[in-house]
Amino acid sequence: MAVLFSGSRALAEDRTIAAGEYLTLENCIDIALKQQPNLMYYLYQIHANEAEVGQAQSGFYPSLDLQSGYTRAQIVNRHHDSPYSTIINKDDYYGSAELSQTIFDFGKTLTNVKMRNYYLLASKKDYEAQANTTALNVKSSYYGVVKAKRARDVDAETVKKYEQQLDQAKDFYDAGTKARYDVTQAEVNLSGANISLMNSENALAVAWDNLTTTMGIIYSADFRIDEDISPKPLGIKFEDALAAAYSNRPDLMSAIAAKDAAEKNIEYAKKDYFPVISGTASYNYDDGRFPLNNGWMAGVVMKWNIFSGFNTRYKAAGARAAMDAAESKIQSMKLSIYSGVRQSYLNLKLAGDVIPAAELQVKLAQENLDIATLKYEAGLASPVDYTDAVVQYKSAKLTYINALYNYKIAQAAILWAMGSR
Repeated sequence: MAVLFSGSRALAEDRTIAAGEYLTLENCIDIALKQQPNLMYYLYQIHANEAEVGQAQSGFYPSLDLQSGYTRAQIVNRHHDSPYSTIINKDDYYGSAELSQTIFDFGKTLTNVKMRNYYLLASKKDYEAQANTTALNVKSSYYGVVKAKRARDVDAETVKKYEQQLDQAKDFYDAGTKARYDVTQAEVNLSGANISLMNSENALAVAWDNLTTTMGIIYSADFRIDEDISPKPLGIKFEDALAAAYSNRPDLMSAIAAKDAAEKNIEYAKKDYFPVISGTASYNYDDGRFPLNNGWMAGVVMKWNIFSGFNTRYKAAGARAAMDAAESKIQSMKLSIYSGVRQSYLNLKLAGDVIPAAELQVKLAQENLDIATLKYEAGLASPVDYTDAVVQYKSAKLTYINALYNYKIAQAAILWAMGSR
């Protein structure tokens, strides 16, 4: 994680994609993690918490103050028995150097440092959670492009089939073996297929735009991606997935770190009941003319607040309430994680079961279309029979494509639910 948090420009590399460049899913995710502007918020939160850790650690170091100045005063003395007044001008030059160091504060500074480190850990886990969500969005968009492209190819294939039907219908009509109705029916089918192809071309363009936007790229040249979405089973049990989620989910880890910080905040608030012992030393110059008088002072100071209007009491009570709220959030998140993992697991299982059935449907629809094509070309089938076969084949192909897409999305969803990419 150190590389991710090394600087605020880590996400602003202005990545360009060359025309025809081949990008795998992993390449697209890497680009998104460096380019996505919405990750910048979480990165700046990390920097802010790092600064607060540094502020808390400053209590371990001495404090050095330098002061110098010059004043000029004029005093007018009026005499009651004389019309004259006496004017006195007085110059004063002064300077000092003061060094102070906390000697013992009953662990207040150390507690503050620990608390701030927990907040820092929580912000890092928030960044990791957002990075996982970004990866999930990229996967969805990436597979969406593959789905849209395959759907476009199905529509293009349908157009060719209806073009062949139209040519065959014209041949039958010219030969006088079929009525004009067959030609008209084929023209209607081809017109509808062309409209469907135009819609799928537009859907593909939108899918490409969604992918580049998810990657954090405003404009890119046409590039290529891996179009293989064949199912590759994860082979994971629900119990293992749930255990991984409870161990790895960064949003849960963030909530736990926030609770730990709240516990330290209670301890930090109670430290106000104890005194603070400090050492101090100073060197001073002061006089109205040069050379200036000088001297030094050193000592130990104990500061102990006896009463502050119950401020410490209420600070501790507020911190305790914040800790209880953090604990409730953790329990709520665990319930949500269980439900999310369970649903993702069931969706993955369903998607895996649908694929063989959809594959069989394509095989049967292909056989039916082959028979209908042979019969239509032989003049033994009506155009309606051929159209039904083409529609069934197209529907089966799209169902199969959706099944593959849904399986990939289900895999991505359960990995996200497990706190992985």
